[in-house]
Amino acid sequence: MPQDFLRPHLLTLPIHRVMIRSIEARLFAELAPELPEPIVDIGSGDGTFVQIALPGRQIFGIDPLLADTREALARGAYAGLSVANGRALPFPDASFASAISNCVLEHVVPLDETLAETARVLRPGGLFVASVVGNRFPKELLGTWVLDRFGLDGARYGNWFNKISAHVNTLSREGWAERFSRAGFTVMSVRPYLSAAALKLFDLSHYYGAPSLLTRRLTGRWLLAPPLTPNLLWEPLLRRIYEAPPDDDGPYYFFVLRKA
Repeated sequence: MPQDFLRPHLLTLPIHRVMIRSIEARLFAELAPELPEPIVDIGSGDGTFVQIALPGRQIFGIDPLLADTREALARGAYAGLSVANGRALPFPDASFASAISNCVLEHVVPLDETLAETARVLRPGGLFVASVVGNRFPKELLGTWVLDRFGLDGARYGNWFNKISAHVNTLSREGWAERFSRAGFTVMSVRPYLSAAALKLFDLSHYYGAPSLLTRRLTGRWLLAPPLTPNLLWEPLLRRIYEAPPDDDGPYYFFVLRKA
């Protein structure tokens, strides 16, 4: 029976993060047997994702944020951690058999240099698995849709949401493929995930989950009492989204790449 990644996220994160991270965890976990070690995680964050999706793997994380790296260290999810910018990874050439990056590259400046560095530290023929935000993201948000329906400028909402989300690279499927190719990767497969309808709920749930920002700031946790969290009331709806087959296109892309 496939491992369920929805429930662990419901007991860990606010709803909008649950919705997207549970799907990503399933996608990465499905490929886990094909990812030889050691693995480098470009943008390791606080370690929550790897702890749930890829436990027990020999993964070395890099992230420019010291606070997140300290939290990841406390979780014990990584074999090693470095505070570093993607433009200069602190590893020798061909150090890793595989590389991963989960919803990080859309935030990265400089993008091309980071992709080139990822290729440099990866062994020839190594896999790089990356999830990214696409160009449909700002267009399919609930706020964008509502404003457009009232004859207002929905694009302004989408641009604002991208800005507060620190999205600086929201490329089309072809745009992302071109940037990966430029860095020396061959696209083995790409699939969209999260439907346009689910993205609208994702947008709305940001406002519902806003109090969790205060909870995290005061306690270091997103949820005060995970076993009693009202997140569980959302499970039937989120499970339909979690188990839904992919659309032909979507606001997020899951790339499987190979270094030439």
